[in-house]
Amino acid sequence: MSANPALVQTFNNELIPAPFANEVFVLKRPKVGFELNGVQTRNGKWATTGALYLSNVRLVFVAEKPDASGLAGFDMPLVYISKDKLNQPIFGCNNLAGQVWPAVTDGGPSGTLPPHSFKVLFKEVSLSRHCVPAVLPLAERARKADAAQRRASLAQTAPAVEELVHKAFVDPSDPSTIYLSQPAAESQRLQYQPTYAPNYGRDEKYQPMAPHH
Repeated sequence: MSANPALVQTFNNELIPAPFANEVFVLKRPKVGFELNGVQTRNGKWATTGALYLSNVRLVFVAEKPDASGLAGFDMPLVYISKDKLNQPIFGCNNLAGQVWPAVTDGGPSGTLPPHSFKVLFKEVSLSRHCVPAVLPLAERARKADAAQRRASLAQTAPAVEELVHKAFVDPSDPSTIYLSQPAAESQRLQYQPTYAPNYGRDEKYQPMAPHH
């Protein structure tokens, strides 16, 4: 998980998370609520609205407006997500809740830092027929790959992503965008592993998310 992941501009002039090597984006869900604790905001919590992106590597939330602290987005590696649960309450909106280990020094399942609790709230319409169902099997696949001493590369998860995309049923009332082709040009793909803001965990300001060209 990282604060303010790098962004790139798509063919449609939309800012999206910059894809890593072998990363495949599956879908985008706009206008979701997002709640996260243990962050460097004034009260240690973050509750906002924005877009959620799902790839074979991570969930990425990008806020519509940055927090006063400068926090504007968060990465959540699928392999670090735990206790994830789909909630469909009688009152209130459907949501996906869970915990995610911080992917920083002393973070992760073997680290000393506690996990962050998160919640994704689907406010606009009822739950997508493919949004959350796509998240859960990808997260499980990522965890199994990690448990197998990371023998499976990111490229090996691509067929599972393609299968989900081809089987996806697009409900006209569902605001999700299914990526039948990748939204960013290959020239915009990052050639290195995730890097985190150097001041993360050190002060009360987050580095801005500047588009990579």
